[in-house]
Amino acid sequence: MNRKTQVIVGAAAASAIVGLAFATPIVNLASPVLSIGTQKSLIDTRGEFQTSEGQWFKVKLQTDGPSTIETQEAAYSTGGVNGWHSHPGIVAVTLIAGTIEWFNEKCEPTIYKAGDAWMEGSQAHYFRIVGTVNVQLTAVYVIAKGEKPRIDQPAPACAAALGLD
Repeated sequence: MNRKTQVIVGAAAASAIVGLAFATPIVNLASPVLSIGTQKSLIDTRGEFQTSEGQWFKVKLQTDGPSTIETQEAAYSTGGVNGWHSHPGIVAVTLIAGTIEWFNEKCEPTIYKAGDAWMEGSQAHYFRIVGTVNVQLTAVYVIAKGEKPRIDQPAPACAAALGLD
């Protein structure tokens, strides 16, 4: 191997090791992908609906390029955590069973219980299972085409004091 190749291989290996050292773990997860598909053109869709109470409900989804739409089911046993991560798009999450404590990038907590739903995106976040009931959830990702649905992130500075790293 010539010197230039050795330097490139060494730099790549060092980068991989540093990346692993700063990533936070996923613990007690089983997570099958239920479906995956590609939207080849831009998404620019909206819905407007008048509810039975006469209120207007509006939603819009717009992308800047082709996207992957993936549906996943995840199951965590008690004591499980999802580590610090973000997404290259948005994710709609529905909690089917159990309770989680979800933290945003400022380590501000939100408790979600079975039947709750929320959206996640490109901001770093983390959650852990609380209580004695296993967690089951579904996630529908709308992400940039060809990207993995999860980007591991280092724990923010606020995480260490809360034991979230």
